[in-house]
Amino acid sequence: MTKKVPHSKLYKIVSKLSNTLNWLLIISTIISLVIIALNNFSITSNPIISLWLSRLLALLGIVFFVLEIIQSQTYHRAELQRKNDFMDNSLKTKLADTNSNEYYTNDDISNGVYKMGVNCFENSFFTKNITSKMLTKQIIYTIVIWIVLWSVILTAPNNVFVEVILLALPFSVANDLRKLCRLNKDVETVFTNFKNIFSATKKSKIEPLIIDNVISYEKSISYNSIPLNSKIFDELNDELSMEWNNIKKEYKIK
Repeated sequence: MTKKVPHSKLYKIVSKLSNTLNWLLIISTIISLVIIALNNFSITSNPIISLWLSRLLALLGIVFFVLEIIQSQTYHRAELQRKNDFMDNSLKTKLADTNSNEYYTNDDISNGVYKMGVNCFENSFFTKNITSKMLTKQIIYTIVIWIVLWSVILTAPNNVFVEVILLALPFSVANDLRKLCRLNKDVETVFTNFKNIFSATKKSKIEPLIIDNVISYEKSISYNSIPLNSKIFDELNDELSMEWNNIKKEYKIK
């Protein structure tokens, strides 16, 4: 059978919205640099051009926040589908309308709490590595946005409405960085806990620890609401899949 991931449709929409948001920030940054040049390098003596560019920047900011809300709602729908499929695959429940096929690599393990732990162990491994890769780009991205937009706020013609919108943009980007850092830290803790659970705990006493750690993982994913970068996922997928198979062998998961 071919690989099937029903919730991938919603994740693709989330990915497209994320790309749109990134482009809006890039365009906003370019406009901001033009405004800075107009205000500081005497390229033109007409302040109206700078004012209208500032207003355009504010409009892009409004569009950004609307799309961010839509992205957040779509992401939560995708996460609900993923969670239901995760439960069905692990415990043989019937929560999802359609189930995935060949999405998890643990079909040789019998359904139950043990398999749920293995599936979440795999999820935490992938999420930990992908968010680590995302962090470097997000830090650079946030620094650039903050420097450029704050320069515009300090040099653009006085307009309270424009300044309020522009102030919100860098804080929104910084908040995304904060949530990404926290998600990476939380998931790394979950991954470490799973290593301890599967290496030092007797199989007969493992279930309560698995349930507690799965709840911690799902809570962190839901609370931080940071979509994983699909491009980074595709780049790392084969490499991480091989590493995951080695982890299963190392911890004698079967």
